[in-house]
Amino acid sequence: MGVTRTNGIPGLPGNNNYKVFEAGAKKLGYKNVHTGNMAINSEPRDGRAACQQVGFCFQGCKFGAKWSTAYTEIPQGEVTGNLEVREHAQALKVEHDAAGKVTGVLYADKDGNQHFQKARIVAIAGNSIESPRLLLNSASSMFPDGLANSSGQVGRNYMRHMTASVYAAFDKPVRMWRGTTMAGIVSDEARHDPSRGFVGGFELETLSLGLPFMAAFLNPGAWGREFTSALDSYENMAGMWIVGEDMPQETNRVTLNHDVKDQYGLPAPNVHFDDHPNDTAMRNYAWQRGRELYDAVGATKTYPTPPYPSTHNLGTNRMSAKARDGVVNKWGQTHDIDNLFISDGSQFTTGAAENPTLTIVALAIRQADFIAEQMNAGVI
Repeated sequence: MGVTRTNGIPGLPGNNNYKVFEAGAKKLGYKNVHTGNMAINSEPRDGRAACQQVGFCFQGCKFGAKWSTAYTEIPQGEVTGNLEVREHAQALKVEHDAAGKVTGVLYADKDGNQHFQKARIVAIAGNSIESPRLLLNSASSMFPDGLANSSGQVGRNYMRHMTASVYAAFDKPVRMWRGTTMAGIVSDEARHDPSRGFVGGFELETLSLGLPFMAAFLNPGAWGREFTSALDSYENMAGMWIVGEDMPQETNRVTLNHDVKDQYGLPAPNVHFDDHPNDTAMRNYAWQRGRELYDAVGATKTYPTPPYPSTHNLGTNRMSAKARDGVVNKWGQTHDIDNLFISDGSQFTTGAAENPTLTIVALAIRQADFIAEQMNAGVI
């Protein structure tokens, strides 16, 4: 992937947003401050350019510096002749035989025609909403509560990280949108230290939003001169995002809505989420630290902003040592069905205080090696 600060790959340079962030962090005594471990080329690598620091990374990387399976692994896999991608398709149901082994996937193509693809092994990677939905929609007389759901844990313990943001206005331009959007991190608060009033930890990360996005989320529902004055300060703003461990709760879950169905007649997913009191305590503490960081370097005004509607979807097919406690084992292999795997963030038992993509990929690589070993040994 070419992750910075690993394997001799240098870190990304710090933009103005980072420089303000770093100066404030050091004034507060934080030590673990840098531009992060990013799957973005800091130098040309793997036939792809280095980051050009043009900003607005959320729109996609125009230069291909940012790692993405869309232009890395998938094209490389297709060249081998061992990978076929069927795009604009939707998986409808995972089928199984009389012995309880999965046999393949029923899917609809872009024209709505349904096909059955036989498979020796099925790996589901729809993440924390669509993966449990597919398992639940694949219920049968042998698996009346859905596939891999003998524990009743499919869909439960949905997490999305404890999140919030802090923006600050200064008396001079920052132009936070220039440069890599999220290349900046403070990890000192990721520790477990209940003396702060909560368990688990969080990280502070640089963040800038385009002006329309900023207008939507700086203060949702706001109107009038105070709000427009904040937008007038956009050029002088610096910004950070707060990401921390939210507590898994069984009542936070994905279920099927049998009254609302998609174009194929399948129940849509319902997603229920409530903050845990620990999430609220952590967020309030993190907001305060974020404001203190910017105040330490002369902010004229700070803007703590509420969480976005959703962030990192995690959990719902949790990993567990014992089948009664979760859905998959340490390899992402479902406890109930040997040739059915989960290959996404729904395996997570916790979000910890980290953005999850690198961990999802690491688990997928590890799982692929396990599957290859099992197939070669004739176990699966």
